[in-house]
Amino acid sequence: MFNWNVINKTYVYDGTFEGILSMAFDCYIKKIIPFKIISKNNLEINFLDTIQDVKTDTVKAKRIFDGIHKNISYDTLYNSYYAFLSDGKEKELNILKYILNGFVIGPKINTMLSLDFVFAVCSMRKRMLGEAHRFKRFTSFF
Repeated sequence: MFNWNVINKTYVYDGTFEGILSMAFDCYIKKIIPFKIISKNNLEINFLDTIQDVKTDTVKAKRIFDGIHKNISYDTLYNSYYAFLSDGKEKELNILKYILNGFVIGPKINTMLSLDFVFAVCSMRKRMLGEAHRFKRFTSFF
């Protein structure tokens, strides 16, 4: 079920949700998951890391987006996007694992909270929506 090979590379992407979806496309085709993912916005590179730059491709991102909606569920897209908007630790890697394993497992991935990456994505989504709600309440006073 979880037949992804973890490679010793650090993927660097442009910091967009389309960039993560493009990365998911490449990883799905190659059946690999990188050791670490960092954004160009938060470029903290260790000199021992092997860097691979991932280009954002809107065609690949659209295919993954449509594939998630069709083969997994709308909830998976919803969870992934709001988790991406959060500031969670290792959010990119957790979202990538969540999406890739969602293609293997199917819609049941959203109920498998015992998996650490599923729990992390759902927690980040919940925290993000809570922050948005608090911000709306705060601005209603002005």
